[in-house]
Amino acid sequence: MEWSLLFNSFIGMLAILNPIGNVPIFLEHVENEPPNVQRAVAILMALSIFILMAIFFIFGNRILTAFGITIPAFRLAGSIIILIVGLRMLQGKGKFESHGIETAASSSGTFDQARNRLSHILVPVAMPLFIGPGSITTVILYAEKTTSITMGIVMLAMLFLCSVIVGVVLVSSRYIFNKIGTNGTQIVIRFMGMILCAIAMQFMIDGVAQLLPGVLDSSFTHAGH
Repeated sequence: MEWSLLFNSFIGMLAILNPIGNVPIFLEHVENEPPNVQRAVAILMALSIFILMAIFFIFGNRILTAFGITIPAFRLAGSIIILIVGLRMLQGKGKFESHGIETAASSSGTFDQARNRLSHILVPVAMPLFIGPGSITTVILYAEKTTSITMGIVMLAMLFLCSVIVGVVLVSSRYIFNKIGTNGTQIVIRFMGMILCAIAMQFMIDGVAQLLPGVLDSSFTHAGH
């Protein structure tokens, strides 16, 4: 079992999902809902995020093959996308601009209200805020490094754990934001941005090493590990 890959994948996915950094945007879209509906929306959002990640993890390589895209080329292109996301986060910016969406009053049950609210905010909150180009790229590149069915199952479990953490953060979003405030959120965003920049550079180095074998010393690369 490649535990270092699993750990790196876990940290990388949490960094690019950036649940704490996305708390203010999530709250903006559910602020007019009662607390029980906010919690239900958070749980449904986390489930949706896992389903989307699992789809790209399982079928991502097939999609690349269908378009005739090689892994090294995708790795290089993906590293640029992740680097851009990381640099934006280092500047204290979100991955995408958010615009408020009016909430329609509803007298239905909690689950029905949550499902209705989710249908309005799945885009742009779940996609592309959580599952955007950077997240999709990261999932596909980590899937490419998975060398066995057992490792694939473990990686899917890791993605599920990431989704659970996102759900816990979103369920607790009001409490978290009240505790750490805007400044604390910005610190978290910048720290995660630095991690993403480092991951992007590693992907870039691995891509160059695969395209131009022998150019880089093996100590710089993870390609083939």
